[in-house]
Amino acid sequence: MSSKINIWSIVSGHIMTLKDSASGKVSFLDYVTFYGIPFGIAVLFSIFEIKVTSDANSLLVNFGAIFTALLLSVLVLVYDQGEKLRVSKVEQTQKHNIDLKKRLLDQLYYNICYAIVVAVTLVFLCLVYTFLPDKSCTFTFYQQTFSFDFKLYLASPFILIVVLNLLLTILMVVKRMHTLLTIKI
Repeated sequence: MSSKINIWSIVSGHIMTLKDSASGKVSFLDYVTFYGIPFGIAVLFSIFEIKVTSDANSLLVNFGAIFTALLLSVLVLVYDQGEKLRVSKVEQTQKHNIDLKKRLLDQLYYNICYAIVVAVTLVFLCLVYTFLPDKSCTFTFYQQTFSFDFKLYLASPFILIVVLNLLLTILMVVKRMHTLLTIKI
């Protein structure tokens, strides 16, 4: 893959922010929250045969596109705040809060970039969803006939996982932005 489109550093940077802030250790609860719960809900939707409708698909494309634009503007704000912290002169008593803000800004950077990648992925998955057949596809394998609904058992669960992960990541970004803006220097 071309290094210009390789997003692995963004994804791994985001995953590295899923740690307990007090201990610095990996937070199992964070992994369950951001990946396990969306996966579990997607499985339940498949079991109950709930799939994305064309109206919901259109709404999700708009949601992904709007949040991509909004997150890009927040990314500029985070970058600007980081630059201001790099050039500011502070007293020793304020150093702890500055270090905390720098660490929070670094984490926010990865979280926002990750959310942008996830939002773009959502738009792409919704585009693919529109091209999938509405009815189940039938396959014959060794005189056995199988029927598989790609929208129900493949595309809808992936879209749901991505949407839930995006929503949870946006909530984390909002919480971290709140913390960042309420820390006194």
